[in-house]
Amino acid sequence: MSLIKLNLEVPPSPPIEQRDSTVNVNGLFSAAWSMLTDTTPTASGEMVNEAIALQHITVYAAVRCIAESVGSLTLRLYRRTDRGRQEALDKSLYRVLTVSPNDEMSAPVLWESIAGCMALTGNAYLEILRNSALEPVGIYPLSPLLTTPVRLPDKTLAFKTSVGLTNGQTRIVAAKDMLHFPLFSWDGLKGLSPIGQARQAIGLARAAEKFGSKFFGNGSRPGGLLTPNSKIDEKEMINFRKFWEAANGGENQGRIGVLPQSWTYTQLGLSPEDSQFLETRQFSRTDIAALFRVPPTMVGDTTRLSNNNHEQQSLSFVTDTLRPYLVRIEKEIQRKLLPVDGSMFVEFDVSERLRGDFATTMAGFATGKQWGFYSTNAVLEKLGENPIGPEGDVYWAPVNMMNAASLTTVQKPIAPTTPAEAEAEVDQRSLFDAYIPAFNGLFQDAVSRISSRSKRDAESITPILNPILQSISSLIVTEARSKFDLPDDWTPSDKIVRDCIKNASSRANEWTTDNASSVSGSEMSKAIRSIHTNIFREAGAAIATRNPHV
Repeated sequence: MSLIKLNLEVPPSPPIEQRDSTVNVNGLFSAAWSMLTDTTPTASGEMVNEAIALQHITVYAAVRCIAESVGSLTLRLYRRTDRGRQEALDKSLYRVLTVSPNDEMSAPVLWESIAGCMALTGNAYLEILRNSALEPVGIYPLSPLLTTPVRLPDKTLAFKTSVGLTNGQTRIVAAKDMLHFPLFSWDGLKGLSPIGQARQAIGLARAAEKFGSKFFGNGSRPGGLLTPNSKIDEKEMINFRKFWEAANGGENQGRIGVLPQSWTYTQLGLSPEDSQFLETRQFSRTDIAALFRVPPTMVGDTTRLSNNNHEQQSLSFVTDTLRPYLVRIEKEIQRKLLPVDGSMFVEFDVSERLRGDFATTMAGFATGKQWGFYSTNAVLEKLGENPIGPEGDVYWAPVNMMNAASLTTVQKPIAPTTPAEAEAEVDQRSLFDAYIPAFNGLFQDAVSRISSRSKRDAESITPILNPILQSISSLIVTEARSKFDLPDDWTPSDKIVRDCIKNASSRANEWTTDNASSVSGSEMSKAIRSIHTNIFREAGAAIATRNPHV
């Protein structure tokens, strides 16, 4: 006996979640029913909703401009360190956010879709897929037309969606499993639709577009008027019109026409009302660009574009248009997917969009290198090039802008113990005055980097100290050649710098990052003294060899 025959109520089956590929690919198909049943015409007589508005070229251009710009930016996951940040490449979430958010799309496609939904509907949703350990392993976009925030009976926030379901079924997604990116709203829970707030302006733009299509349609307005100079019958008029259309229409359009003396041609221009229509279309395009806060030049209005303001408009687009979208995405990810202790964070890389033309960029890098906050390798990294080696990590320090406190940390020279050292003592004092301001910053940086390393033998510290000591050595060699009248090709032994590095390595284990400032002054003093004394000793030997009677 069946339940139907007994008139018993069949208990409803719980909704079964099924992902429907049609809805996942484009949730905007549901707007077709809204267009027929739930859209009130605007004052212009045009019905406007998200799907209809997107068919307007200016709306489509503005939304696409925002969406593709956000999609082209790289989202990076960082780990906070004591003195900055480091990309968390070892985290599984890094791949989810930056490479493959799910098994159906790449990260640029996902963030492009999210930004487009935010711009068009004021909301965007990502459902979080977790594993058995409750770790996020994927994020899936949900159509904002089929998803909305709701309050459960216990007053907690959740989200109701029909994505993946059929026959009008819905399901509830917990707030912790949903990333919601709303634009401006009254309550902070559901963003206001920009299209809904500007229905009248978009309706006017669509009406003007339709009018323009009809205005310039076939035969909607004649381009000129043929007038007979004498009375003719209807048959002659019809025959002559056919002759004129055949001679000047179709493929012959634009050619020179010849009229008999009995006919006059008058060209028809645009009336003031028709000219006003063209201005209306221009005004509508500017209005829609303002709605999405997109520069008019990016949606096709180049009337006010110049070389002087193009770069500034591009920078303004990043700071004023894209930044509100990026901040909402970054903070929602921070809130739902990252540790609450703030040890990790995400950030879109906008450096490429903020970079100017090549000349301006190179000038900025040159300034940074000269003032000591960029090294050669740092500049190469920002340009996407490989580093040149350890010597590219050396930072310059302007002599006239060095910290005066660090210049006084150099210890006084030790009294000479040999005749050779006594001979060079006067020269060393002048060298200290000249070399300390020039090399103190470099030496302090070198000692700091060595202090942070576990291996501090001569081989390990040579790439760091050798460029600095070779520079000091070359200056002292130049002085020795001039003082003792040595030939330009005279060079001392390479062993001088090697021995200096070897001696420094024997003391390197005592260096720490805390005493790097004071140690660097002492080490630089020892290095200059050692190199100067040995170079002058070899110079004296060269003179003795050249003139044994001296």
